[in-house]
Amino acid sequence: MTGIIILTIGIIVNIGFAMYCIKINSHSKDIKSYLHIISFVLFSFLIIFKIIKWGFQWTTLFTLLSLQALIGLWYIIRKKKKAEKTYTTVRIIIICISNCLLITFAIIPAILFPQYEPLAQTGNYNTRTMSYTLTDPDRIESYSNQTENRKVSIQFWYPESENEKFPLVIFSHGAFGFRGSNYSTFVELASNGYVVCSIDHTYQSFFTQQVNGEVAIVNVDFLNDAIAIQNNDYNKREEFELTHNWLNLRLADTNLIIDNILSKASSPSSDEVFQMINTEKIGMFGHSLGGATAAQIGRERNDIDAVIVVDGTMIGEVTGLDMEKEILNNTPYPIPILNLYNEEHYKDALDNSSIYANMVVTSNASAASQVVIKGSGHLNFTDLPMFSPFIANMLGTGKVDSRYCIKTMNQIILDYFDHYLKNTKELNLMEEY
Repeated sequence: MTGIIILTIGIIVNIGFAMYCIKINSHSKDIKSYLHIISFVLFSFLIIFKIIKWGFQWTTLFTLLSLQALIGLWYIIRKKKKAEKTYTTVRIIIICISNCLLITFAIIPAILFPQYEPLAQTGNYNTRTMSYTLTDPDRIESYSNQTENRKVSIQFWYPESENEKFPLVIFSHGAFGFRGSNYSTFVELASNGYVVCSIDHTYQSFFTQQVNGEVAIVNVDFLNDAIAIQNNDYNKREEFELTHNWLNLRLADTNLIIDNILSKASSPSSDEVFQMINTEKIGMFGHSLGGATAAQIGRERNDIDAVIVVDGTMIGEVTGLDMEKEILNNTPYPIPILNLYNEEHYKDALDNSSIYANMVVTSNASAASQVVIKGSGHLNFTDLPMFSPFIANMLGTGKVDSRYCIKTMNQIILDYFDHYLKNTKELNLMEEY
């Protein structure tokens, strides 16, 4: 909203100045210079007095106003007394339109990524963060044209504490997500006494920044294949092979991370975050494709105690195809599992309960729960609707209030892990929120 207000004011000022110039038949450089200086000073005051919270979204506009103010100041200092040039109405209008387009371009980041108030943490712990990049000696990077080992980056959020051990929960993001996609969830868990590890699945993440500063962006082939599957452009066999290749890559990433964490947690010389982990209490959760990863890790490893699938399809439960019909794993799911659905996803799951993997697992699991947040869409289970409502709405959100949805989801996840990893809270989940 702040960006739109500033843009509106900027356009009105430019139009007003243009109308004045048309009236006097001149593009008054004196007044233009003073307007630029005043605009820069006013914008600076908004930042200083924290009416505008400084962030990356204001950098382009600040740079533009700074340059315009410097040019205006230079003109006022160096100007010589001489008659103003005569400008035609058409030229004045063209200059006005150009200025309006320039300020619009400069303020687009603030409109796409508006200011928002982060969700308050409910826990008593302050949180810290630490990042690492691991290299897998046993895998060559399949998404790279160069022969190099696969690198996987992770980020921890953990309590600021001494001489305490906390459960570990590991997060896997969705396709095109990244390790910070659910930041509010991570800090909420960490503030309540969890060590949270979020994985960047390199080249399946929108972008991955390694600890050495190198950045890897999403692989174009992966992006195109994911869109094609979403549009039903592939047959069942092609979809099965692609999605299981993706899943296998993520499973290898996750096993690499868990094994590395467990190894370092047992070493007295390892970093602080590893010393804080209770390796006997581990949870796994993920969004979308990350949810499928979490579910499969929970089935394959015996050191995972509870799993949450956040609006994902459990593709690992599909073990093969028989005449285009999916063959599902009917072996009971071995640990507690929670499926958290958006409203449309839940309706589809109920309509196909006998052949949909998540529902079959729920019916066979030793302890299973399912929850739907009414009015929610797929991306309401990430922080994107708060960070960039415009982009989130374009990609897929529901009618639910975004802050309510993410806050409700965070509370559900906290309650679930408290029950199964800490044994401190009775689990009273509703089926609908």
